[in-house]
Amino acid sequence: MSFLSIFKDIFSVLYPHYCLGCGQILSPQLPFLCTSCLHELRETNFHLLSDEQNPMIRKFWGRVMIQKAAALLYYDKGTVSQRLIHALKYHDREEVGRWIAQWYAPKLKETDYFKGVDLVLPVPLHPKKKKKRGYNQVTLFASYIAQTLQVPYREDLLLKHTYNTAQAKKHWLERQRSSAEQLILTDPEAISARHVLIVDDIVTTGATLAQCATLLIGAGAQVSLVCMAYSNDE
Repeated sequence: MSFLSIFKDIFSVLYPHYCLGCGQILSPQLPFLCTSCLHELRETNFHLLSDEQNPMIRKFWGRVMIQKAAALLYYDKGTVSQRLIHALKYHDREEVGRWIAQWYAPKLKETDYFKGVDLVLPVPLHPKKKKKRGYNQVTLFASYIAQTLQVPYREDLLLKHTYNTAQAKKHWLERQRSSAEQLILTDPEAISARHVLIVDDIVTTGATLAQCATLLIGAGAQVSLVCMAYSNDE
């Protein structure tokens, strides 16, 4: 056994890491969730469905024209999926975003679901909120998706200029109103006639994504969406 292996074993005993789902001590091979909690996660497989069967695309019908839309997990309150995303957003576990992307991106690449996308943009986080949190929880997920699809990734094109209170408990109509006029497209020519993939953590009402999509489409882009998780709770 090498010195490095011995050191890792000692470190794992002195500083164990815990499952984000149930709290039990994890083995070094399992970075965030134990085997039992991993099995509790429900994949949507939206990328395997037709547009008519895809609930995420249907969520935007009559609101904004979306080309493709997909999310890896169902987001259910009180479950492992919620605890995983909350750890990412509120408990300094930024690396969870990359881990989810490493799980999801190969599936999207293999099926060519987002074939034709030529630019990836994350949903922006207001600078005050980013400073408070320390990071945009979407960044690692979005940048890895872009890397896998082999397309450019830009964080400077779509910005948020209005700081609003948390929207998680608002009805979608209220969220739609509060999202209005919060976004800035810094360079419309950079997205004109391009197929842009907007990336977010969770889609619930779809208000924020709809605002982003409307702004980009108004500048001449086609828009698709991808999220870590999908919620039916509106």
